[in-house]
Amino acid sequence: MALKIITSKRFLNAVQKTTKYLKEEWSKKVAEEFTILVIYKIQLLSKQPNIGRDTSLKNIKSVLAGKGHQQRIYYRVEKDKLIIVNMKDTRRNPKHNPFNKTK
Repeated sequence: MALKIITSKRFLNAVQKTTKYLKEEWSKKVAEEFTILVIYKIQLLSKQPNIGRDTSLKNIKSVLAGKGHQQRIYYRVEKDKLIIVNMKDTRRNPKHNPFNKTK
């Protein structure tokens, strides 16, 4: 049974910002392909939530958005809900990623 998907405003803003960048710098087709990959990955997570890797924060896991993309989706599972917390560019300085803090 698939989990109910809940997305945060922060995640939606990150997706919107990334697709806008892809559309402006690459093409509308690349932006659409990225959006399709993100939707596919979220649907997959709702069916198989344990495929992600653990982060330094308790109960937060992450997966890459798709092949060839440097975006990582961060999420957590609560009962029958998949909560998509955020999406970060993996090429950015890892010291600024709140999900990679050392313990």
